[in-house]
Amino acid sequence: MSRSAGSTASIGLVVAAVAVSSAGAVLWHRFSRSQTSPDTALDSPEHPDESGKYNRMNGIGSNDNDATVATAPRSTTRGTDPPARPENSDAPVSEIRIGDESGGTAASLHDKQRILTKGLVTIVHGSMTGTCRQMAAQLWEDCSKTASFSSRNTQLGTVEDWDWWDELLNDEDDDQTQLPQDTVVISDDSKDAPVPLLILFLPTYTNGTWPPCATPLQSALQDLQNDWRIAKFPLKHKLQVAIFGMGSSAYDDAETGASSMGQPAREAVRAFQKLGAKCVVRLAVGDNSVGTHANETFAAWQQDLWQQLVPKVKQSTAATSSCACASEGKTAENAGGCCSSSNKDLDANEEANAGCCSSPNNDDDDDNESYYSEEEDDENEEPAVMDLEDMGDAMLATQAATVKSKEPREMVTPSQAAALKKEGYKLIGTHSAVKLCRWTKHQLRGRGGCYKHTFYGITSYQCMEATPSLACANKCVFCWRHHKNPVGKEWRWKTDDPYFIVDQAVNTHVQMIKEAKGIPGVRMDRWQEAHTVRHCALSLVGEPIMYPRIGELLGDLHRRKISTFLVTNGQHPHAIGTLRPITQLYVSVDAPTQESLIEIDRPLFNDAWDRLKQSLVSLKDKGQRTVARLTVVKGWNSDEIEGYAKLIVLGQVSLVEVKGVTFCGKSDASNLNMTNSPWHHEVVELTRTLKDEIQKIRDKGGDDVPPEYGLACEHKHSCSVLLARVDQFSKVDPATGQRKWQTWIDYDRFQELAAMYEEDPTFTFGVEDYVADTPAWALFGAEEEGFDPTDKRHRRPKKHPKYTRYDEHGVPTHDDNDEALSLKERGRLSKLMDERLQQIGTGTVVTELKGGAKEVVDASLMFRGMVVAK
Repeated sequence: MSRSAGSTASIGLVVAAVAVSSAGAVLWHRFSRSQTSPDTALDSPEHPDESGKYNRMNGIGSNDNDATVATAPRSTTRGTDPPARPENSDAPVSEIRIGDESGGTAASLHDKQRILTKGLVTIVHGSMTGTCRQMAAQLWEDCSKTASFSSRNTQLGTVEDWDWWDELLNDEDDDQTQLPQDTVVISDDSKDAPVPLLILFLPTYTNGTWPPCATPLQSALQDLQNDWRIAKFPLKHKLQVAIFGMGSSAYDDAETGASSMGQPAREAVRAFQKLGAKCVVRLAVGDNSVGTHANETFAAWQQDLWQQLVPKVKQSTAATSSCACASEGKTAENAGGCCSSSNKDLDANEEANAGCCSSPNNDDDDDNESYYSEEEDDENEEPAVMDLEDMGDAMLATQAATVKSKEPREMVTPSQAAALKKEGYKLIGTHSAVKLCRWTKHQLRGRGGCYKHTFYGITSYQCMEATPSLACANKCVFCWRHHKNPVGKEWRWKTDDPYFIVDQAVNTHVQMIKEAKGIPGVRMDRWQEAHTVRHCALSLVGEPIMYPRIGELLGDLHRRKISTFLVTNGQHPHAIGTLRPITQLYVSVDAPTQESLIEIDRPLFNDAWDRLKQSLVSLKDKGQRTVARLTVVKGWNSDEIEGYAKLIVLGQVSLVEVKGVTFCGKSDASNLNMTNSPWHHEVVELTRTLKDEIQKIRDKGGDDVPPEYGLACEHKHSCSVLLARVDQFSKVDPATGQRKWQTWIDYDRFQELAAMYEEDPTFTFGVEDYVADTPAWALFGAEEEGFDPTDKRHRRPKKHPKYTRYDEHGVPTHDDNDEALSLKERGRLSKLMDERLQQIGTGTVVTELKGGAKEVVDASLMFRGMVVAK
């Protein structure tokens, strides 16, 4: 390659190097980069040319044979055409959208500068719940206010914004060495700029794994370390890194003391060190389960980062006042401190954290000299980096003093309390809460009740939704609380009195009912009755059964003639086995296999699958009504129905609720979307299949034959269907000879039975002792579809369904007035569906997006969401 020192033109890169495996699969690629400036509008990807199209200068696959000459200075921004992603990419096929999904316009791949650009500071996060994103944004804002960064360009993005193989392997110097022989290159002043700095924020995912949105970086780091074609220490003298991790000590194993908190961050530190990058500050990990520990740790780490990156100043015989050892009255010559001109007495780990003041006399090599000497280029020499386990021990030791406390702390931190209150929670004591359910407000206005009203006959406007424990042992992807609550595997907080909790919960709920008087349309007769609480749904948020005094709390509710519906996630089987009789006990069955359970529930317990199965077995011995609750999330847990059937058979539960997930909006804590919410007919079909699978197991016979289940009720408004045991909830009507369901509850009778148990704990009673007849409108297949005819369905003016009935293929047959469509119109709609089927194929297509999200496409649903204004 020739170079001309006096040339006045710069060059656009046209090289696209691709490494191919023996099977022909693309292993890695390079982006082409347009060497332009704002002055060359037609050459910029941000400006269309005169024809209205973007000028694809120097794109991959270009047919240009001559060297491209531009009149602009050298730039490191990306070109217009990104190459195809590797085959194992989890990006959507049709489009790659980059950037912060929480708001604003998604950034283009081309908006980012290269990581290895001289003098550039790149702040990157792999946020799952928003904490790392907020910290990264705060640091990015602070950079502009800090003297160390006032003259340096700074960029902010997510891990998915870059192709990490290309970014870490190919820098601008490499690009020049690969230019064609007739390329003319002008020297620039970038060589005098500081070594680029990468600041990385990494959270901890399930069992210490990397979060899905950060796996591209993880894969790239592993590949770069293991690829024999790459020279040792490719990032030596080229990159500095600073890494901050987030995690939760609630995931730690209390028995062994093993901790996975910060594991991805520790692995990233070690990987970057092995590649030759210099860590400018010691790794720190924030614990979001311990008060303000995360914020305090971040603040201290950020302060250390500023101190390490203070611009180097030539030292005289005495240290300057900005040096740490100078503040102790030491000098560079006699102290042997951080300003000493010789660092030969420092070991590798000490030098890795020696900061900006070390080795002032060899500025040209200090970027990576603290890690590797020339001798370390020996192929057989292992880099002097800290072992992962030692790194974790050192990190945890520095944080132990912050975490330890003799007295149990309060469960909810101030920040968590503020977030919960913002969403309408009324906090009680230190770990409990109540909230007014939307169905309570609906039925107060005569607009229908919840599915429990349809299935079990509760009065929705007399139901209190509460929890005695805001903490949970799971972080489910479909959690409608968006993980604003704490997590924990066992109770380790202050414990409030159960009678105080019940009293305050009832009073707070009644106060909210009083405030609801002003809601338009409230029926005053129901509003008056709503002041008396008759039911309590212990399913608001968290894990109620974790509360140590749950038995006393339930007893106090029963003494107040309040029925109890308790939902548990099946991670505390012992607590289930010892629980006193209640009105109805639920266990959430969120997945049919161990792998899918870990993916969708993200449990704290490593043995979550075994705990779930043991919890279901414990239900078999309960004398009262037990329920397996399935929340269907399309693309996540809507297949492998046989697995669900096997789990239900373990507990031989009284009832099986199958409910479609409710999409509660996009948040940093959830990667669900509207396509993951099933339609009611899909839930019905899944429930039918589940019933058939249970029957197959029943037909096989054996020692423990499961009971027969039947389709009892449905509530279309909630996308819910109820399976009930035939032997417990049905009887044959002598007059008609037909089956008659009794899924409703005789609440007065239950309170009598609960009082008898209170007097004599040896007293037992069963499911059949407090059943009541199910009304015809609530039965499966009824014309009302589970909507109480005493109420009136309310729809928004612009939200009336355009079609009301469909054929087996999903083609509409009736219009918004429930009148049959003409054959011509049905033919037109059928043709549209055929065209759609040709585009995407038949059946359901699930596309895994970046960040772990899953998009579901089904041509048979194309007409379902259409609405008209009335």
